[in-house]
Amino acid sequence: MTYCLSLHCREGLVFLSDSRTTAGIDNVTLHPKMRIYEREGDRVLCILSSGNLSITQSVSAFIDRDMERAAGEAGGCCLMNQHNLYETARYVGERIREVRRLDADALRQGGLDFNINLIVGGQIGSQPPEIYQVYAEGNAIHASRESPFLQIGELKYGKPILDRGFTYDTPLHEAVKFGLLSLDSTAKSNLSVGTPFELFCYRAGDLRVSHRMAFPDDHPYLKDLRNRWQDGLIQLVHDIPPLDCLVR
Repeated sequence: MTYCLSLHCREGLVFLSDSRTTAGIDNVTLHPKMRIYEREGDRVLCILSSGNLSITQSVSAFIDRDMERAAGEAGGCCLMNQHNLYETARYVGERIREVRRLDADALRQGGLDFNINLIVGGQIGSQPPEIYQVYAEGNAIHASRESPFLQIGELKYGKPILDRGFTYDTPLHEAVKFGLLSLDSTAKSNLSVGTPFELFCYRAGDLRVSHRMAFPDDHPYLKDLRNRWQDGLIQLVHDIPPLDCLVR
């Protein structure tokens, strides 16, 4: 299992992913689930992936194939020459459908679902930053100011934190904390999600990659964040007055 999320605030975008892939309790491996594409001064794109590893890797391979073709004499359509983020998300959806046409029947015969979900986001030129979720069928939805975050994978443990605290007007540095707390809380409750966590923080208008980090389990900031969160929750519960009927 995995957990990836992206948060869209007024100041920019935050992308976060775990790195754990499981195929049973005795087969746990690490695989990156974040890919960043940059043409400095023109566009920055980030893709987060969850689902069947072979499917997500095939989609990535087809994206790379098209970029190589577009860079050659033949030219052609690729991830980095779409006109806007919506077209970019639609292009990624087409690559998912391409893999589905090749592999879905064989996977079904082996008792496996065609399982993939992606988050595609970034900024192109002077257009506003956006994030989209692309489904296994190739269709996509985008986040809005009213619903300013997207999650894929094991999302239920980390959603309440975002629902209660994160908004479009949250400052970018605070959005990073909300995202890390959401991811770390998920890892606390589900062993199939784990460190190292990958973070890409993008400030609107930068059009370059400047803030990308990995957080192993013993990273000082991550340890301090989780300890403060846990201690703070305990203290808040302690400070809430008890039910009158239970007071003696």
